Amino acid sequence: MNKIDELIKHVKEADAIIVGAGSGMSNAAGMDFWYSASPLFMKHMKYFYDKYHFEGIFNGFYA
Repeated sequence: MNKIDELIKHVKEADAIIVGAGSGMSNAAGMDFWYSASPLFMKHMKYFYDKYHFEGIFNGFYA
């Protein structure tokens, strides 16, 4: 049995499947506003950027 077939077997036999995801998931989805003044960040947070000069949501949160 190859690895793919083995995985499918385990998935079918499972009562539940838990998927864990970290901050890389949001970044991969294009939500790149956590650590930089990206276009998405500037679209929604330009006022705070202009007033407080922090780049990214986390920098603003910790300021």
